[in-house]
Amino acid sequence: MALAASHGLTVTRDGRDYAGFKCESGKRLRVHFEFNDRPPKEPKGNRSRLSKDTTGIWIYALVAHSKDGERKACYVGQTVNLRKRFQEHLHHPREGRCSYALFQWAAHEQVDIQAVVLTWTSGTDSNAHYYEGYWLQRAQNAGFETPDVHKWGGLPRPESLPGQPGHWPTGEVEANSISLIEVVMQKLTPVVLYPDAGTIGNGDSAARA
Repeated sequence: MALAASHGLTVTRDGRDYAGFKCESGKRLRVHFEFNDRPPKEPKGNRSRLSKDTTGIWIYALVAHSKDGERKACYVGQTVNLRKRFQEHLHHPREGRCSYALFQWAAHEQVDIQAVVLTWTSGTDSNAHYYEGYWLQRAQNAGFETPDVHKWGGLPRPESLPGQPGHWPTGEVEANSISLIEVVMQKLTPVVLYPDAGTIGNGDSAARA
């Protein structure tokens, strides 16, 4: 840290095995360290190791906030493999597809992207589409920008779903979000906010909304 300060770098993040810096020009960089003499630490209470054995479909969100707090943007997705999907978002963005526009938004604002796992649902992909669309609508109702949503957000938008909140749970999301970089590098995931969404039956009124 002393060496960084002597070169005019401002510390922006001081993580367990990484540090973030801001140059005098305004550019930012992050340095990762491997301190082999340190014993591994247990995950914090709001973090858990990703399980390869869990079956079902996860609904998650990637969120970013401007430094002044006046703007916010997100991407909502679904996956059967959280670890693999988060790695794809971070390391293999596809131009014009999925979360690519969110990463551009975050880069323009010079902010990190956070990951949060919203819910888990059993059943088919069709069932998961309702939960994904439901959470996308909650995010938009809460004022989130959803960059390029016309390319990835063509989903059903039910007015309510069993076991899901009626609004975007801002406090819970902020408390349980983790930097996407940490999620991938440390193989972590935020706790699931609503862990058992279940399956929508054919006669469920919410599925027809």
